Amino acid sequence: MTIELHTPHEGVQDHVVQHLKQSMIKLSQRHKTISRIEVILREDSATDLAEDKICEIRLTIYGDSLFTHSRTNDYLASAQEALKHVEDQAILLEQRNKDLPDQITSTVKI
Repeated sequence: MTIELHTPHEGVQDHVVQHLKQSMIKLSQRHKTISRIEVILREDSATDLAEDKICEIRLTIYGDSLFTHSRTNDYLASAQEALKHVEDQAILLEQRNKDLPDQITSTVKI
């Protein structure tokens, strides 16, 4: 299990980073099949929008890669929104993997 957290050199408070770390650990404990979590906090300086704080989360489960991002005017709000969305995606993926396939292919002759 690998957790990576990338933040800008300035502008992110320590409590936001700690919140993200704890949330990623809790997420990996709830979903044991997660093999990698990558979180990137960045500021979009290319636009003049007030919502320039971006949180991107990439999650790897069962070889599938899930990606979400959130853009708000605050890193904490972006992180919470992205965490909620990636949690929902992980639940849907695990439910889909538990479902039976549409067709069962067998090479056994009866």
